[in-house]
Amino acid sequence: MTSSVELPDHAERRWVIVGVGVALSLLVVQVVAGYTRQAVFPEPSFLQKVERCLVERKTPFAQVTGDPIAQSAQRGALRTRVQGDAVTVVLGGSEKDAERIYADYADVATPAVVRTQLERHRKVVFLWSFAPSASQRQFAYLCTLDAQG
Repeated sequence: MTSSVELPDHAERRWVIVGVGVALSLLVVQVVAGYTRQAVFPEPSFLQKVERCLVERKTPFAQVTGDPIAQSAQRGALRTRVQGDAVTVVLGGSEKDAERIYADYADVATPAVVRTQLERHRKVVFLWSFAPSASQRQFAYLCTLDAQG
């Protein structure tokens, strides 16, 4: 014959309360740790992430000057050269912002430029000096992946 020890109802409730208390305590610790990490080590901006990608690939870049459309972007813009072709990379704050930037460029550019040198990929707009090759386009997309989402 096997015997089992039965706990009174109040003992079971106490263990449930202790378990819930421990779980809540762990949750609070995780939230506080997350906020502390953000305060001490803030996440880089999307523009900084693009710049880091370019630095890692030994691709120089510069701030955008003299281009009010690019300078109006919510997340910023930069100029660089990808395999010999200069490109202005404009980071919209949303897809709607990127659509606005694209439309603003399309309003002032020739139809040929819009067709061959102006591109929008989600939240990022690219204005190339010449029609980009597939490898140039791929390089630019790669360095702006974080900003596209």
